[in-house]
Amino acid sequence: MNKPIGLLVWFLALVFAQVFMLDPIMLGIPYSPLIYVLLFVLLPHQWEAWVVLLVGFFIGVVVDLLFLSGGIHTVASLIACFTRPLLMRAAYRDTISLRDLKIENESFGSLCLYSLLIILVHHFFLFVAMTGSWSKFGWLLSAWGANSMLTIMACFLLLVLTKKTTR
Repeated sequence: MNKPIGLLVWFLALVFAQVFMLDPIMLGIPYSPLIYVLLFVLLPHQWEAWVVLLVGFFIGVVVDLLFLSGGIHTVASLIACFTRPLLMRAAYRDTISLRDLKIENESFGSLCLYSLLIILVHHFFLFVAMTGSWSKFGWLLSAWGANSMLTIMACFLLLVLTKKTTR
């Protein structure tokens, strides 16, 4: 399957699962994993920065429209996409150049570290935008921590289940 069609399938599957299966209001729980963040990890690193930001904006707007959340997912998605090159350098520091990077050939541990960094950055700015005030700092930290842990576990499970095995 070629890369754009594969990304579209991932987009549809993750957004469908996020909205219809992992909606915290529908489940009646305060925290739920935000697995759509995995899309930022799956975006090709060779894409120009403006394309990544445009895709991040589109993903954020779609999630905001489906959750009626007023733009907080768009803000967090744009920040995650903007910081993506820095997070890639932190996770794949052994690679000489990001242009030469082939994520498929890198270690699974580096992919997990990269996913972890993207999730933490996205969720931090999501909950800062959601809170809107530093007076609820305790809630911000607990919500950020709980949702981040749930998302990390769900995304790592998805990465393990969809990992290509080499023979």
